[in-house]
Amino acid sequence: MTRGNDRWADSSACKSATIEPETSWSEWLPLRGISRNPAVPRTPGIYRVRRVGRNELDYIGQTGRNLRERLGALSRCYNDEMPYRDPHTAAPALWALRHSSGCEFEASVYPLDVDAPTRKGREALEIALYRQQCGNSPTVQFGRVPLGYRASSQNNSRLVAAGARFRGGAYSGPPLAEHHVGTGPKGRLSPAPQTESWCGHSWSAWLPLHEVGSNFAQVTVGLYRIRGDSGGELLYVGQGALPNRPRAHLAKIAKADHAQGAILAMQKSLEVSWVATPELASHQLLELENDLIAAHVLHMGSAPAAQFIG
Repeated sequence: MTRGNDRWADSSACKSATIEPETSWSEWLPLRGISRNPAVPRTPGIYRVRRVGRNELDYIGQTGRNLRERLGALSRCYNDEMPYRDPHTAAPALWALRHSSGCEFEASVYPLDVDAPTRKGREALEIALYRQQCGNSPTVQFGRVPLGYRASSQNNSRLVAAGARFRGGAYSGPPLAEHHVGTGPKGRLSPAPQTESWCGHSWSAWLPLHEVGSNFAQVTVGLYRIRGDSGGELLYVGQGALPNRPRAHLAKIAKADHAQGAILAMQKSLEVSWVATPELASHQLLELENDLIAAHVLHMGSAPAAQFIG
């Protein structure tokens, strides 16, 4: 992979899109020093970040606690050293962008004090609508890091004890998974999530979830969706190893007090449909999974019933 294939190397990638605050979004505020800015509320909500002077977004996120605190964690991208991946996973990538260009960042917030599935569903929708408009995800979404840099590790006692914690920074080795380009939307955020061509994919026929296994000659990866008894809605959208990941949901039904298992157990029948995509990297699967969740939110009014609850 070369820099010429890197979508964020092209500053005109989203030049036709004007990403301006909508009625519900705040004005753009400097990310530097944002933890001391009283204009940012200490409430749950979603937020977006971009480089000053550019239309395209670099990141969209959400928090169930405190917008000012969460953006304060992201502002560690102004530290002299690349920050660790926690308390904010995107801080190392923003640090790399700033280190390579000297850019400044600004943020806009949308207070949203609702339950976690609703808030996370709205975050997914914001990301997906941006992808529809620009053809790609925000620059450092889904764990991506610019070429020429390696992200820091997380920062916890287990990594410290194992001697595995490290600071990232400039990097000249072979490309890593975090350098791979994203994938654009497969299709529009279409309605009718149980149809065979939903969101531009070619979905398999529906099959009882407990029968999944013999249909796969070998383990592959891809997207899957699970439905139950009611209407045109879905219960869950996922990605990962097929058939193992869909079948793992059956084990949750037997676990006492498992929130997702309880929802699945209420159904008289559970069926699954999938799309095998062995050519895609893990973060590309996350991009397409996000689009599916967003389409469900857009047309059904909420995320699938068992989404975002464990």
